[in-house]
Amino acid sequence: MNSVELVKIFNRDVIEENLGLYKNLLETTTQAIDPVWKAIISMYIDFSREEKDAFLKFLRIVEINTLSHALGILDGSTYADGIDDEFLLTTENSNTKLNEDLQSLFLELVEKE
Repeated sequence: MNSVELVKIFNRDVIEENLGLYKNLLETTTQAIDPVWKAIISMYIDFSREEKDAFLKFLRIVEINTLSHALGILDGSTYADGIDDEFLLTTENSNTKLNEDLQSLFLELVEKE
């Protein structure tokens, strides 16, 4: 595995699959216990098609920004209070360092979409 393959997997499993899950939950859930979900579902039901699309696009942006920030911390390009050591991300089958440009590779990938 290399860095490009890893960010493609992150994009697929963290961004796209989660967004699909949220969309499905928002469109099929009729009752919720969690107060946040109750509020969002009632709002989402009243949205027009355009508003629903805009809301899902906003969720995607939030997901992308969150993952990008986490990757930046792993790369060492984003400061996080309390992290003073450099991370070394490898696989068990290779000592090749994967986390040098994960954030930029990820952002390049999502910009192409």
